[in-house]
Amino acid sequence: MKKIFISTFGCKVNQYESQLIRELFEKNGYLFVNSPEEADTIIINSCTVTDSSDRQCNSFINKFLHNDKEIILTGCYAKTSYDKIKKEFPKIKIILKEDLFKNSVQTIKSFDNHSRAFIKIQDGCNSFCSYCIVPFARNILWSKPEDEIIGEISTITDNGYTEIVLTGIHIGKYENGISRLLKKILASIKKDFRIRLSSIEVNEVDDELISIMKNEPLRICNHLHIPLQSASDNILKQMNRKYTLSDFDSVLKKLKKNIPDISLTTDVICGFPCETAYDFEQTRNFLKNANFARLHVFPYSKRHGTKAFELKQISEQTEINKRVSELLELDKILRKNFYSKFTGTTRKAVSLRGNQALTDNYLTVKNIPRQKGIFDVEIKPL
Repeated sequence: MKKIFISTFGCKVNQYESQLIRELFEKNGYLFVNSPEEADTIIINSCTVTDSSDRQCNSFINKFLHNDKEIILTGCYAKTSYDKIKKEFPKIKIILKEDLFKNSVQTIKSFDNHSRAFIKIQDGCNSFCSYCIVPFARNILWSKPEDEIIGEISTITDNGYTEIVLTGIHIGKYENGISRLLKKILASIKKDFRIRLSSIEVNEVDDELISIMKNEPLRICNHLHIPLQSASDNILKQMNRKYTLSDFDSVLKKLKKNIPDISLTTDVICGFPCETAYDFEQTRNFLKNANFARLHVFPYSKRHGTKAFELKQISEQTEINKRVSELLELDKILRKNFYSKFTGTTRKAVSLRGNQALTDNYLTVKNIPRQKGIFDVEIKPL
């Protein structure tokens, strides 16, 4: 029996697709092992969202390239850099995802080594933000049929998973709308589980979605991750983002008004080529005043093939690093403030690894014995 190890880089969609790959290979009699050293074949499910992602994949390939192991590369890095990889690593086998999944139904039965299950409902993006390489790696918009999603969630919940994270490259592009899908899932599956949305663009958070979340607080988590990237209208325009700061702020206020306990988390990029000190100050002040629960902070990564690659970088790397550090410090304060707001209250939670629990509004509570299902947890002081 051939032994396989799969190494996953990148986002929740890649993590889902690694599980899908695992189940496809297991159907054909392959055995998955827990370390690359004991495997006959190593599958690398790659990411290319930053230069660092590419380097990490290359480093992993080099580590095992000269062993007597078959190496299979798939994922976004394989798609965007196919010819370069073939030239640099002629011995490895490249299988693109569209070929790997061509004749398979994209549904899983379990989610190994995870306490929550990610379910991929959508693939592809055609937004072409000027800094982003993803639309070149995943350029075909695809939506999983509603009935397949419902069947998949039903199977996953039967197998003990009580938090389902709906994920995709751009879930707001889901055919017929994310709100319709949520309604259909909730109407079709009457079990003890809850849904969390992975990430959604601000102009796709409409009144219908807010209403569903407000009316189903036990079945849809009080949490949305809405990428901001910058709070400067000038930079947003240069990034080819499809909203203004006023648009973004209006949606945040509407969410907080209708769902007071909601956790709002976001992404922000520091050091976009034409970002001035004033642009950054606008961003920092908005993030502070908007009282986000958590920030994901990234330095700008120059990506060949994107429109922003051609723009002149006006800030030195030391200044960009300083801005990143400032926002990471702000993130610590915002996380503490949001957590403290709920200290002494009780929330619905699911177990995470390491004796931790995750609440509906995305608080991680420590020193909680592992429990099954959705349970009440007291938010203890930090």
